Amino acid sequence: MGTCDIPFTLHHHVADGTTILELSGELDIWADHELAARITALLDRPHLDVLVDLRGVTFLDAGGLRLLVRISKQTVQREGTLHIVCDSPRLRRILHITRLDRSLPLLDTSPAALAAHGEREVTA
Repeated sequence: MGTCDIPFTLHHHVADGTTILELSGELDIWADHELAARITALLDRPHLDVLVDLRGVTFLDAGGLRLLVRISKQTVQREGTLHIVCDSPRLRRILHITRLDRSLPLLDTSPAALAAHGEREVTA
């Protein structure tokens, strides 16, 4: 029997009260299916501040968009705030075409903006 390489990852941590979800790889229907329950559990508390880091995402389709909308809805229901770090022009274009850039707050990826949200600068 062959092995199955999972093409996506989720790492999370809390910095200064903000829950940081670092997503990477391919966010598709499989990622949505596999990560939905885990993310729901991570965000199951009131007055939640969430930063979703998409800098490691290489692919985004309807399943990945559904996952982002789910995170947004859960954050709003918990009376929290949401910010999304996205430095990929391709992903920003997808968010723009689907008009999700109007409801998902995209954060500037400058070091000062990231530091303000407890995120460390990523260097190559």
